[in-house]
Amino acid sequence: MLPAPRPFPFDKFPPRSAPSSLLAAALSLWLSACAPQQQMEAPAPAPQLAGTPQVPAEEEMTKRPFPIDTFYTLLVAEVAGNREQYDVALANYYHQAERTQDAGVAARATRIARFLNARRAALRSAKLWAELEPDEAEAQLAATAELTLAGDLETALLHATKALKLGGDAPLQSLAATAVSNRELTEQVMPEFQRLAQQYPDNGEVVLAYAMMLRATEQYPEALSLVRRVQEQHPDLLDAPLLETHLLVDQDRRGEAIQLLEKLVAIYPRESRLRLQYARLLIREDLTLAQQQFAELVKQNPEDGNLILSLGLIRYETDSLDEARPLFERLLKLGQHKSAAHFYLAGIAERENDVAGAVAHYRQVEPGNDYVEAITRGTELLADAGQFVDNREWFAELRQRHPQQAEHFYLMEAELLRKNEEHRLALELIDRAREKDSESGRLVYTQALLNEQMGNTVAFERGMRQLLERDPDNATILNALGYKLIEDESRREEALRLISKALELRPDDPAIIDSMGWIQYRLGNHSEAEKYLRQALEKLPDHEIAAHLGEVLWVQGHREQAMEVWQDGLKKNPQSKIIPAAMKRLQINESLEQHASDS
Repeated sequence: MLPAPRPFPFDKFPPRSAPSSLLAAALSLWLSACAPQQQMEAPAPAPQLAGTPQVPAEEEMTKRPFPIDTFYTLLVAEVAGNREQYDVALANYYHQAERTQDAGVAARATRIARFLNARRAALRSAKLWAELEPDEAEAQLAATAELTLAGDLETALLHATKALKLGGDAPLQSLAATAVSNRELTEQVMPEFQRLAQQYPDNGEVVLAYAMMLRATEQYPEALSLVRRVQEQHPDLLDAPLLETHLLVDQDRRGEAIQLLEKLVAIYPRESRLRLQYARLLIREDLTLAQQQFAELVKQNPEDGNLILSLGLIRYETDSLDEARPLFERLLKLGQHKSAAHFYLAGIAERENDVAGAVAHYRQVEPGNDYVEAITRGTELLADAGQFVDNREWFAELRQRHPQQAEHFYLMEAELLRKNEEHRLALELIDRAREKDSESGRLVYTQALLNEQMGNTVAFERGMRQLLERDPDNATILNALGYKLIEDESRREEALRLISKALELRPDDPAIIDSMGWIQYRLGNHSEAEKYLRQALEKLPDHEIAAHLGEVLWVQGHREQAMEVWQDGLKKNPQSKIIPAAMKRLQINESLEQHASDS
């Protein structure tokens, strides 16, 4: 059994005139023409189309007859609307509006298009309607709204002015809100807003729109004066005090804004806009009170995902995890802000050391603001737990899902393995990646570094030479290869040439300056080495540079200075293995030298 058809939802935009009342009359004639001729009973009245007043057929047909194909097309549109085939209804009305140039049909097309959020069709039909009925305020308002959405503010203002003259209440605040997003556009239309405010000084909508423009151009005192005048004239127009609070904040008068909002919220406890502004301002002043306001907003608007998320975030940041969790779970049930909800539920699980729960939520975060962070944190959790198989599956899924980012995910997985000292697994992964993308410079570079960390200096140099063939002036590669060659006493002159070229290309790079200091030390130029290493450490307080400078100072006999440099380096990086290794090695060497001299 088929469900009963719902009426077309034209009541969302109630009509002010018939879609050419001719349509109802013509439909009556068309239906009666199809009735059996032998029927002697009085004919039944014609079906009333949604939003179409009955008009005597003879009167309307005298005004303007329509071709039968037009009537048929509009009839199909109405039937389609009743069957919820709104795209068909819109297409027919839109086509007939342009074909017939009938104001009623254009009005109907506009309302349907706006209901369906079909912006291009709504714009064209609204402009047509306004042209066909220049003295109809609703037509001018519809054109104003659609032109504003399209960004044609100058033309929108023309229609808004016509609407005001006809007694309509043009949506000038919406127009102003669009204008202030662009400084050049603001200055362009400002004179027209000023003229309208002077012409209609008692129209709160018009004056507030001008005040918004003044605020956008930082004319705060003038804007505040206008807003307060509107409040005196229209005490129930809450847009005015709301704008006042923004102006007070603009002038660093947050305390006054909060006091005003506190009074307004007490007077209008159900007015969400006021309470929301109050809650937002309180976030920086009193987080506990802000939380109370958001809790009340959620209570009043239990299905508003934005408010639920805001309250959840406050509770999350204040470590009220047991109160935050059900809010994020409610978002999942509502199907709103699902990625954010999963992200913060993962964070809650992570804080509770529930690795499996955290990863499960992180994996459900979709591409967007938190996506990369979710992948990073989730895979780090798995790596720290030694669950490399699970990580492998996740990264494989990511590479399949985002093939253009496959290289990035290979590198990300390899770095996690490297950080956990799984160098062999990392190298195997990059080897597999290079089989699929042999030309990737980043993969070649990572592969070379991994080979170096595993002691395969031949493979390391081969990779670096390969990269230099492609880009001989790559300072990073020149420095990396040169620094590695320092270890081979027979190749230090070659190392010096490579590092010198790198430093010439990037003279302010602390890593390259450190390399130059280290090669000078290895060549026996201690004072020159100290100069470079001090310069590098000043630019970048890195523990490896500190280890190098300390060693140079130590061998020159400046042992107190060396100890100070090392200790400072360990304060900045307590996990450093390089500094303790250097200290131990130098003390051992000193002991050996002392032993040799005693002998």
